[in-house]
Amino acid sequence: AQVKTLSFLTYLLRAFADFMRSYQESIPKCVIQLLLTCPPEAAAIRKDILVATRHILATDFRVGFFSQVDVLLDENVLVGAGPTSLRTSHEALRPLACSTLADLVHHVRGELGIKHLSRVVHLFSCHIHDASLPLAIQITSVRLLLNLVEAIFHKNDVEARALLVRILHTLVFKFTTLKEQIPKLLVARDEAAAAKEADKTARSQQVTRDGAR
Repeated sequence: AQVKTLSFLTYLLRAFADFMRSYQESIPKCVIQLLLTCPPEAAAIRKDILVATRHILATDFRVGFFSQVDVLLDENVLVGAGPTSLRTSHEALRPLACSTLADLVHHVRGELGIKHLSRVVHLFSCHIHDASLPLAIQITSVRLLLNLVEAIFHKNDVEARALLVRILHTLVFKFTTLKEQIPKLLVARDEAAAAKEADKTARSQQVTRDGAR
């Protein structure tokens, strides 16, 4: 019921933004509380919370999440922490969690201090090299790191320069792994195309045989 109410609130934020303005800070806090208290096995409910969060981030009410960056940078808060038996459901949530966090960081990047930026760079660098994540999420992670470059550059200190070098190393190393992966991906594509064509031929032959009877 709480999650359904949250989904309804996301509609109100769009349709009656002026009337909801006084709740700009409290709604994001309630969203965080829902993520923290959601049972780890309730993957469907957690997914609904993340979807609602993305809807809020698409409005001016995202400002309320700026103070919650520390909490949201913990992946366990987004996908839940639980026993190994729940790993499959957690992995299914990771793409949505990553894209939701990327949306938030994109909007808040100018407000982040060097410590937060360091955590963001580390987290999304890991996403870039995580083969279990869809290619679209890896691409989103690359774009986010590139969007952080200007914010980091303007910090103008030694740690900021180290972060820029870390981003460069991450991207260069990704090119190295792509060099190894692309031939495998091309082979897999060709095999899938051949299998599809063989299935199509088999179906056509079956139809021909059925028509001849």
